[in-house]
Amino acid sequence: MLTGGRLKEKSKLFAKRLRALAHPHRLAVIYLLANDPMWGRDLVDHLNIAQNLLAHHLKQLHLAGWVLKTKEGKHVTYRLNEKAFFELNRFLADTPFERDVLSKYS
Repeated sequence: MLTGGRLKEKSKLFAKRLRALAHPHRLAVIYLLANDPMWGRDLVDHLNIAQNLLAHHLKQLHLAGWVLKTKEGKHVTYRLNEKAFFELNRFLADTPFERDVLSKYS
């Protein structure tokens, strides 16, 4: 169990990261990327939003560490940052909530 300064440090990190998810378009991007890495153009098509709006949301997700990007010629491929999701899971792991409640649903 984390306490004191270490808990505060981790909590600040995850508060910042979770704020980046607090938008329907961003959650939709996360859902789509959880299925497969995608080019930005494909995300625009799936979400039916303007390219500049998608770029804004991808930037927020990238800055928060949820999404990684790889440039391939003219295209940029976006994918989830597995480590960020692992760290969030580990933050909640080994707590009574995780052991007693979340484990019921897995």
